[in-house]
Amino acid sequence: MQRIQRRWIALGAVLPLIALVWFAPHAGRAGEAGVQPLTSHVQAGQTIEFQGIGFASGERIAIWATAPDQSVLGGEFAGANRAGEARIRFQVPRDALSGTWAITAFGERSRIPVIAEFQVSGREAESAALIGVVQPAGGPAGTRFFFAATGFRSSEVVSYWITAPDTRIVGAFPSGAKAYRGRVDLNWVAPAGSPAGVYVMTIQGLNSGIARGIPFEIR
Repeated sequence: MQRIQRRWIALGAVLPLIALVWFAPHAGRAGEAGVQPLTSHVQAGQTIEFQGIGFASGERIAIWATAPDQSVLGGEFAGANRAGEARIRFQVPRDALSGTWAITAFGERSRIPVIAEFQVSGREAESAALIGVVQPAGGPAGTRFFFAATGFRSSEVVSYWITAPDTRIVGAFPSGAKAYRGRVDLNWVAPAGSPAGVYVMTIQGLNSGIARGIPFEIR
């Protein structure tokens, strides 16, 4: 199994920025800000570049990507020039899933989040089940879901978080578990009143950067 590039930023840096996006006032989202891929399609393992506009002059821009299974993967920071423009690069992991990915660029000073989609040719989505499983696959709010994921370093600490159907982060545990012989076992109880839909448990090794996304359903 190929590893995600270690240069990606740690989950502890990504999660606060994701939270800022969801709670940022709408007035801070400039209508002319945007980001566009310079090519719409890449192979797994390649670097894709984007052109961003409309950011604050000279501000730092946080980057993360969302895979087809809704797992969230951090990238290197970018910087806007005096005109608010930025060249953004993202290293697609070698074991990336095929399908539609999304890049999010978030201006830390302007609080402007912009999103663009791109296509990746990689491993088939069906192979994701080989490295992450959940039992039961679905249930009502209040259900306790059990997760197992493999491929991590022996004894490394992992972070994990749950993404709701509307892409909100509904639970985040920056250093919540430890791998045993490369395997992580977790459980999570869906809170009462949780909206129905497909959720994703994302598990990421803090040292290796390896991430697993496991979808499950609240009915």
